[in-house]
Amino acid sequence: MRKLAAVFLVLALAAFSGAIACDKHDAADKTAKADSAAREGREVVLTGYLTDSHCGGAHAGGKSCPVDCLKKGAKLQLHADAKVYTLDKVDAPESHFGYQVKVTGVLDTSSGTIRVASIENLRKS
Repeated sequence: MRKLAAVFLVLALAAFSGAIACDKHDAADKTAKADSAAREGREVVLTGYLTDSHCGGAHAGGKSCPVDCLKKGAKLQLHADAKVYTLDKVDAPESHFGYQVKVTGVLDTSSGTIRVASIENLRKS
């Protein structure tokens, strides 16, 4: 009788520990999915002026300062709605300096970076 009780106890403990491990795995999957959704971000269409990470909004709408700062390693940014967003991979950004621009892309809300799908010059500042 004691052997049967001991075997039952061992099996019950093994099943219990397996159930706990499955719960931890499910929780980790939910966290990973939430992190992935946050990284994917949301689609945005913003209107503003291009600038650089060195000067920020101080020279938004200008041309010579952002061009010089980009050559020195600054990142391209968009000044829109009283906020500054970093732009990821824009071809020939110099052609957009000095213009109000409309940027369409996906905003990574955790980093404030926009993956640019399109950028369009609207009017000269």
